[in-house]
Amino acid sequence: MNTLTPESIREFFEQAAKANMDAWNAQASYFDGLLKRNTRVFTTLADARLASLKEMSEAKTFNQAFEANLAFEDQFSEELQALQENNTKAWEALLKNLKDVYTPAEEAVKKAVAKKAA
Repeated sequence: MNTLTPESIREFFEQAAKANMDAWNAQASYFDGLLKRNTRVFTTLADARLASLKEMSEAKTFNQAFEANLAFEDQFSEELQALQENNTKAWEALLKNLKDVYTPAEEAVKKAVAKKAA
């Protein structure tokens, strides 16, 4: 039978606090990266849009203006697709990190329950 001691209770709370701090840091890092990625891409797209509008205004023919707009649309599509892929990879890394943080805690609880049952 497992007896509760002040040391075991203290150890449990220390492990829980460490897991929560690790999870907090992982989430903060994820959201910091998300903000930076999104800001970088949308800044790039805003600059590209301004450049394409300038090209369109300076175009001598409709075809030149149309091609400038098509070039922007291609860049827009590529940038957003890359952003989505990067954000998905970052999300999956966060989930793995959180699983790694909390799995040892789950195993410790299972061991404690098994000891108590024995």
